[in-house]
Formats: sequence, structure tokens, C-alpha cells
Amino acid sequence: MNTQEKLVMTRNDGRLVLGGVLVLIGLAFLLQNLGAFSFFGLIPEGLWTIFWIGAFGGAGLLFLAGLWWRRENWWMAIPGFTFLGLSGTIFVEEILSGFAFGGSIFLGSLGLGFAVVYAMDRARWWAIIPGGVLSTLALVAGWDAVAGWDAVAGGESSGLFFLGLALTFALVALAPNARGRMAWAWIPAGVLTVIAIMTTNLLGGLVNLLWPLALVLLGSGLLLRNYLRSNID
Repeated sequence: MNTQEKLVMTRNDGRLVLGGVLVLIGLAFLLQNLGAFSFFGLIPEGLWTIFWIGAFGGAGLLFLAGLWWRRENWWMAIPGFTFLGLSGTIFVEEILSGFAFGGSIFLGSLGLGFAVVYAMDRARWWAIIPGGVLSTLALVAGWDAVAGWDAVAGGESSGLFFLGLALTFALVALAPNARGRMAWAWIPAGVLTVIAIMTTNLLGGLVNLLWPLALVLLGSGLLLRNYLRSNID
């Protein structure tokens, strides 16, 4: 059996595992919504919580074990950390009542899955973008949980989001295997940085002076250029 055939078999095995797990979970939720498990109502809710924590956690560990066994199954990192994130989210929201970081844990785990995909092979630079976006959302969710809605209304949360996106595109531009092909990523990185500064008002009242001054300088440059061209002609 050659290398290509082994790779095809590996992909097929991985798809079978993912498909089987998703089918089982989907059937479980479907039967529960149809009332097929109504007789389970005698079971305390706390035991159900522990069951789902273990089920999702076990599924996540199963995928990560497949990744560890065959590194060709790099995609298993994504569902693996997703299921672990679900398990962790249920744990902190149901067991640790009052712990408002469930959203950060779930989004962060998704971002971690893409980060592992990129770390396993630097040629997969595309994984930086969803990983960075999800990690940024996790950070914003955590910030909102700590600072409250006052911070959101003040712009700090949205500014943090744009700053995280800017950093994500900067990492794409700096990716080792990009070889200069991703220089375009500096453009959205710069634009998003400016938006972040203006949104959060990081420079205080100075921003209100800088952008009108930039317009004045730009307009003056255009007028000067036109004047010089007219004299030359």
C-alpha cells in the first residue's frame, strides 16, 4: 500500500469517526426533544449535567487521541477542542454557578483548535484567521463579563475586538511560509488598528485633533501638488 492510499484511508477513517459521533449526539438530542427520554425525568438534573460534561469531554478526548495517533488527521484538533469547550462551558455554567466565563471558554477552545492546526504545519496559514477571530471573541466575551455593559457602551469592548482582528491579520502577514505573498494582510491590519484607536478613544481627546489635522495635511498636499504642476506647465 503506497503513501497516497494510506492517506486516503486515514481521511476515510477520520470521517467515519466524526460522522458516527455527530450521528449519535444528534440522535440523542432528537429523541430527547421528542420526549423519548421522558422516563429519565426521575434522574436528578445534576446527574444529567455530569453526564453531558463527560460525554462531550470524552468525545473531545477521542478526537485528540486520533490526532495523537495519526498526525495526518490534523482536522481532528478542531472538533476535539470544540467538544472539550462544550464540556468546559457546561461545567462552569452549571457546576460553578456565577462563573460568567462560559462563552470565553467555548470560543477560546475553538480558537485553540485552529491554533493547533497551524502549529502542526506552518503551511496552513489560513488557520490563523479563524483562530485569531475566535480568540478575539473569547477575549471580548471575558472582558465584557468582567467590566460589564458600561465598558461595552464606552467602546472598550468593540475597540478590543478590532485590535484583535488587526493583530490577526498582522500574524498572517508575518507567517513564516507566507514568503511575501501575504503582504496584503498589512492593509486590513492597519485599517483595523486605526478603527480600534478611534473606537476606544485610546489617545483621549488627541484623536479629535489628529483626524481633522490629517485631512488638512492631505488637502494641503493636493493643493500644493496642483500648484506645482500648474507652474511647471
